[in-house]
Amino acid sequence: MADHSRPDLCIVGAGALGIALALHARRLGASVTLVDRGPPEPGDGPQQAARVAALQASAARAEQMRGAAALGLAAADPSPSLKAVQERARQVAAARAPLDGHERLTALGIAVVSGAARFIDPRTLAVGDTRIRAGGFILAVGARPLVPALPGLEEAGYFTPDTILDNTRKLTHLLVIGGDAAGFALAQAFARLGSEVTLVPQGRALAGHDAETAGILLDLLAGEGVRVEDGGVVRAIQPRSQGIGALVELPGRGEVALDLSHILLAAGAAPDIETLAPEAARLHGRRGDGSRLAPGPLGRTANRRVRVVGAAAGIDQWHHALSHGRAVVETIVLGLPRRRPGAQPLLVMTDPALAQIGRLAGPVDRLHPGHGLHRGNFAENDQARALGREAGLIKVLTGPQGRIMGASLVGPGATELAGMLAMAMDRGIGLDALAGIAAPHPSLAASLVALGEDCLGDQKPPAWAKRLGALRRLVPF
Repeated sequence: MADHSRPDLCIVGAGALGIALALHARRLGASVTLVDRGPPEPGDGPQQAARVAALQASAARAEQMRGAAALGLAAADPSPSLKAVQERARQVAAARAPLDGHERLTALGIAVVSGAARFIDPRTLAVGDTRIRAGGFILAVGARPLVPALPGLEEAGYFTPDTILDNTRKLTHLLVIGGDAAGFALAQAFARLGSEVTLVPQGRALAGHDAETAGILLDLLAGEGVRVEDGGVVRAIQPRSQGIGALVELPGRGEVALDLSHILLAAGAAPDIETLAPEAARLHGRRGDGSRLAPGPLGRTANRRVRVVGAAAGIDQWHHALSHGRAVVETIVLGLPRRRPGAQPLLVMTDPALAQIGRLAGPVDRLHPGHGLHRGNFAENDQARALGREAGLIKVLTGPQGRIMGASLVGPGATELAGMLAMAMDRGIGLDALAGIAAPHPSLAASLVALGEDCLGDQKPPAWAKRLGALRRLVPF
């Protein structure tokens, strides 16, 4: 007989995001059923991120060996073994596997149901013979890479950001098609490990980021041998008996032919929801693209019992997906979130990283009255100079009373500094208040202190403070 499960919450997708949200719901006292659809959810956030981070760490060490002379040491030309590098990355990711095991989740009170899942009506999810009628459903599914319609691509074959992490052979010349964050991070890592790398972003490189900070990153990547064809578009792939050819249209240069060995697709992804029979649950896709849902606030869909998070909600960065997902869980379990998701940095996890919060204004002379644009150069930071990593910039846009409106950063520690700025922005802490951070010396955080002091210097003291100061000078006490 089928088991008619009736939990408070059913989470579909047992990837890292689904597991994290199931644990969060249990901490709130909800009964939870987690649906494991079988194969790993594609693009699984932290698992993939852990392997990429380990790969980048090996690549960074190789680059440090080449540049050791800048720190007074003998430089060396490393001979990376991609097989050994990838095996270490796999072990780093595997170390967290026990934390995600079904046995541990069951011991914590989470019911795990495995099998192919599909909705059979707006209130019921079928997983094999099991029927789940939950108080609320959350779709925490993964995302499959978008495959552009390029002539010859399927014949030539390609990697995705998931499958390239299993490659153990040296890539002689890697073509990265698309300019998403994973594409830039992997392009740099493989270039540092000895591959020739060309990245064609299929349009403007790092679109959505501040042009100045993005330009600094592009210059740094070019210095390491990553050729980014800004504005370029791949028009066709040419399979050959040996190697691969590609026709690339470049601005002002027309069509150019490239000789390649391998291809990586990094042009975004679409949520893996087709097998869930979303039409049975009355989940409406975006007009002209049924594979992408059109969620409302906090993942709301046309079916009031079903909410979406992560890729299904159009959120592809882990930190943002987790913050948003926890708020969705709290909305279902508690009736409203404890705190609505605040500003989330848009990250490109290269080395150095690029981060952006909100959007920056144009030139200073176009700022609205009461707004200011504050800049800090990492060449002025003692810790960055000590590390030999002076290239980088922080830009912060402020409104009245020093309120942080947006920021863009590139340089050492950019992700952590962006997190501090995002929290200050979310909590209404002005940039001037950061002047009071008790940052150790030297430290990268000292750059935020300097920006806070710069903001303080722009603020005129109130008239009453001037009068009180004049009185103190006349009548000392």
